[in-house]
Amino acid sequence: MTFLLKHSIFKILFFFVPTAFLLTGCSETSQPVAPVMPDSCQIFTVKGNFYIACESIKSLPAPVFSAASGTFSYSTKISVVTDSIPVGTIVEISRDNGKTWNETNEITLTDSGEVWARNRFYQLISPVNKGRFSIYYQRVLVVGNSITAHGRAPDVGWNGDWGMAASAADSDYLHLITRKLQSKYSKVDIRVLNGVGFENNYWNYDFKQVTPYTEFKPDLIIMRISENVNADYLYMFESRYDQLITTLTSGSAPKVICTTSFFPNKEDVSRLVKNVASNKGYQVVDLEPLTKDKTYAAYNFFADKGVGSHPSDKGMQAIADLISKAF
Repeated sequence: MTFLLKHSIFKILFFFVPTAFLLTGCSETSQPVAPVMPDSCQIFTVKGNFYIACESIKSLPAPVFSAASGTFSYSTKISVVTDSIPVGTIVEISRDNGKTWNETNEITLTDSGEVWARNRFYQLISPVNKGRFSIYYQRVLVVGNSITAHGRAPDVGWNGDWGMAASAADSDYLHLITRKLQSKYSKVDIRVLNGVGFENNYWNYDFKQVTPYTEFKPDLIIMRISENVNADYLYMFESRYDQLITTLTSGSAPKVICTTSFFPNKEDVSRLVKNVASNKGYQVVDLEPLTKDKTYAAYNFFADKGVGSHPSDKGMQAIADLISKAF
């Protein structure tokens, strides 16, 4: 590999070799004057040209994280710093236990887990420094429907005021994930956007009505809708669902979790949800496998089939567990 530098007296070429590198002088502009070099370098001449031989670099120090391992708010930036390294050294980060490395000296915490850092100078690599970081969320928005919350409806045998079909408020998925989020940050602010209006009228939905939720600037959005999607204009659903999320995220850069339908026979809707998530890099929580086991629904606890199609306590726990793994 060849590097070209300009000295005040010489143009100097560097030739990097495994055990040493050489600097060859050429195109003198005046009387030859040897440049001042470090003690590790020696200058000699061959046929009027100056040559400089320097000892090779044998090791590199490991980089250091600006903050020690610990718990931080979502999107916290952590710098990776190092001292006493040669010019041209790069810092590399791996989030997959060393399988892939990316050049950067700063990381943004968007997931909990271990981060590896190393220095690299051509083929010379430093020891790896490992940091383990856990994240918490300060502002969470849940876009939901009756599975998230439903007021009393005595005419169909529902007398609760929480996620429909759960035996108690503490047993619905929203309360379960709330406790999980609070365990990491007790002051987390969780708000719910009723998404039934969008499900029923997405093709004509007025996105201005979600402005207060955009201004909330959530750092986590959980899209827990799809069961009530009107199939009449399904060809428009993907773009409108995408637009809803784009509107909600326009004031911040949150993590977005999209869930598929808990109700059976909604495969087309779930497919479109997955399409949007795949195209935008959102996480997907797939609830469709739960439909294969009827004990996840509350059919045995309510005479009304509409109420009974909602998650039982077992189903609510399963939904909460799957969503919790994603955040």
